[in-house]
Amino acid sequence: MAGAFGLKGFEVFKAYSTEECLNKINELDGKVEIVFVDGKIAANRGAMLIIKVKRINSNIKIMVLAEDETDKTRVLEYGADEFATKPISAESVVNKVYGLLATKEAN
Repeated sequence: MAGAFGLKGFEVFKAYSTEECLNKINELDGKVEIVFVDGKIAANRGAMLIIKVKRINSNIKIMVLAEDETDKTRVLEYGADEFATKPISAESVVNKVYGLLATKEAN
């Protein structure tokens, strides 16, 4: 996915845990447009990544990509802006991200 975003001109930062993601967002002073996150990490009640990201900057858009729809309700309640399930093409994911960014600019 990082390659697909990179090819479309996005500056990509990868994190492999909730803590690493939050540290990177703080390092960037909350100046992040979108967080693309795995469904298992997003749904983790203990980590509460989505809620913590929104506390740093409520304007950050969050897209979750999950294996199935099991955690969809919880993830959306936490504040995710977009939810998708696998299988989905990289191009479709990038298009969804463009859509999220377009709604952010319209507001």
